[in-house]
Amino acid sequence: MSCLADFITSYGRSAESRLRPFKFSKRGEGFARASYYQYALRTIRAYHSQENDPDVFEQALLEMRTRADKATEGRERTKFDHNAEAVDAYRRLYGKRKFKILSNRRLEYRIGGIVITAQPDLWAEERGTQVLLRIGIAKHNTSYVDMLLALLRKAAVSSGYKIRAKNIVYLNVANGKEMICSGPLTRFNRTFGAATKEIASAWPTITPPSTPTGGPSEARA
Repeated sequence: MSCLADFITSYGRSAESRLRPFKFSKRGEGFARASYYQYALRTIRAYHSQENDPDVFEQALLEMRTRADKATEGRERTKFDHNAEAVDAYRRLYGKRKFKILSNRRLEYRIGGIVITAQPDLWAEERGTQVLLRIGIAKHNTSYVDMLLALLRKAAVSSGYKIRAKNIVYLNVANGKEMICSGPLTRFNRTFGAATKEIASAWPTITPPSTPTGGPSEARA
């Protein structure tokens, strides 16, 4: 999913340079995302499982900010800061929602010969309505996030889940705002179709990096 959206919106780069990180990624972008935001996601799940106990957020934020202050490496400090920002943004936007956190699901959507894999960071339910949430810093342009959300919705529908567009959202940690999947389900169809054909053509010719990490045998975006 991220591969396809990134491929379409990364201008001025060769197909090989855009696809190589995804082809030879051992665990994929989904694992990296879940790992990076593990503290925030764990806190959010605990908050809802404990009937929206505000102390869960307070204690977690204190711990993450303390660990950020004590971090000796800039990358580690930034990670804890981003997790704290994600929790704070989530609390402001969704703190009063009575979400029941469901087991996450790996979704698939096929375009031609390309398998699009998609997974939200959180899969929740509220009064019988399911909500899929992605968390991150939207460094890319708006169309990138729009494509991510559109692909996530297409994958959900293809997998048998009827989830409305307004319930597939992206929490932008950078500004604490919610971005909602907009437009009809057919949005971007031509763009996705053209891009997947290009990916399918280029995929077999992409050589591994100097230090290969292993990768899938079929094109998965």
